[in-house]
Amino acid sequence: MQETSFDDEIRVAIVGAGGYGRLALDVLLESGVEGEILGFYDDAHAALSSKVRGFPVLGDIQMLKSMLSVEPVHVIVAITDNQARLRVANSIRGIGGRFVKAVHPLAYLSGAATLGDGTVLAAGAVVHPDAEIGSHCCVGSNAVIERDAVVGAGVWISAGAVVGSGARIGARSTMEHHASVGRKATVEADTTVSAARFVEGGRSGGGV
Repeated sequence: MQETSFDDEIRVAIVGAGGYGRLALDVLLESGVEGEILGFYDDAHAALSSKVRGFPVLGDIQMLKSMLSVEPVHVIVAITDNQARLRVANSIRGIGGRFVKAVHPLAYLSGAATLGDGTVLAAGAVVHPDAEIGSHCCVGSNAVIERDAVVGAGVWISAGAVVGSGARIGARSTMEHHASVGRKATVEADTTVSAARFVEGGRSGGGV
């Protein structure tokens, strides 16, 4: 997948004005694109503050979709729940919406790695050569994706988690803080790897 360049003077909207939305905003700000950020859209907007760090909460997701039909705005879906994040992203993609990737300047993304649309890399995240990260993932601070690993769409990799070389993480899975998956191990889709848990080679599913 090709990176979306901020040199294109694109405008960016963030779906979700909660904790993940604030993280995505911080990564965008540190990337130097403050002037391109429109603000937030959140279905709970009526109960939220009108601004987040000075950026407006503009309305609900349906309002964003209406705008996307007439204006070329790129989106980051910053909803913590993996299934909900993918569901909303797919609905936006279905009407022709486009997504932007956000990589903190203090993250390391190998030029030989692949990063999916709408994915966010927090400060200190490391993605090594020939790793593949799917769309709409979050890779937390100091998390490490080793070489040749494959991370499916909608995965949440918490701070300090490690995905070993050649490992496979199924779609919509969650790796909690400091969890680790060993070399060439497989984690099935929709699995939660508990905090500080180590998954050895083989397959793991459900909650481990």
